[in-house]
Amino acid sequence: MRPSIRSTARSFALIAACSSLTLFSACSSSDAAPKRAKNAEGAEATKDAEPAPATAAENSAGWAHYGAPFAATQTLSAAALLADPAKYAGQTVQVTGRVVDVCSKAGCWMVMAEGDRSMRVLMKDHGFSVDKQGAGSDCKVEGVVEAKEIDPATVQHFAEESAKPEAMPEKGASGVIYQLVASGVEMKRPSPPAGG
Repeated sequence: MRPSIRSTARSFALIAACSSLTLFSACSSSDAAPKRAKNAEGAEATKDAEPAPATAAENSAGWAHYGAPFAATQTLSAAALLADPAKYAGQTVQVTGRVVDVCSKAGCWMVMAEGDRSMRVLMKDHGFSVDKQGAGSDCKVEGVVEAKEIDPATVQHFAEESAKPEAMPEKGASGVIYQLVASGVEMKRPSPPAGG
């Protein structure tokens, strides 16, 4: 018995529907799920999603640590890095300085400054975030110094998230700017003055 055109069309429609369902199931399987990384506390952080909440392990000296543990053995001052960032481009450095601004929405970036010079610090792969109230804190940052072409849309995005737009390193700059892509950050609020 020969199948009719109508039954053949129904068979093709059924095969197509099953194929679509199989494809959909494959996209939502664990193999296709976003890659996950562990933050410093061992909690999973989804890559390309919102940064992990700013949770930190505080050591006995009062430093709150975010992201990966530090590996560098030598520390550089923010003044030295900011005086000649091109010298350190492509290198992993550990820098000490002062935080002047932090992303007010997610804590996924901050600005470190010394005098009238500043540099944006981005949290690597949005894998962790820092305290959104961290402006004014002392900091230690470990990461890679990168040269980046200034993009007006990105500058506007940073301005919208900034609590202190006047501290933006991109403000008034043109061409290439340097930034630090941090794998780990420590922050410590300065002690209040005695009697205050």
